[in-house]
Amino acid sequence: MNTSRVSAEPQLYAEDLTVGATDELGTTSVTEAEIVEFAQRFDPLPMHVDRAAAEAGPFGVIVGCAAHTLSLYSGLASRVFVPRLALVAGKGIERLRLPNPLRPGVVHAATIEICDVVPRFRGDEPTTDRADLHCVGRLIDDLGRVVLVMEPLQVIRYRTPQHR
Repeated sequence: MNTSRVSAEPQLYAEDLTVGATDELGTTSVTEAEIVEFAQRFDPLPMHVDRAAAEAGPFGVIVGCAAHTLSLYSGLASRVFVPRLALVAGKGIERLRLPNPLRPGVVHAATIEICDVVPRFRGDEPTTDRADLHCVGRLIDDLGRVVLVMEPLQVIRYRTPQHR
């Protein structure tokens, strides 16, 4: 299940973004079979692929791996938020935490908050056409538990050159 949509809103440039603004990205959920299928290919630890081992483990059920959790969040962000940006490129993830497991059959809601928009530098001089966009993304389950919190970093364009 995925309730995200590709946004039809106009493109957002660096100067359009407001620090503290938060977007809801939609919801998603996974089945146990989807968790197992993903983990068999990318992270075949017993807690992700073996029901008996998972039931005896700390979570009592099969849980999704970090890569699966991140991919679910990324899928929502890539349909709703990122297409709206005047994006040059993704630059990385500053921080990634998984304080609670991705559980099957649970609805997860995603949000992204704008934390900072910082002009880029070439050597000692700021560029006039690009900025680094710092955000905080969260995936929260239907019981209010944070499943993922991350700080993605993207390079975006200014609509008009900045004079500094």
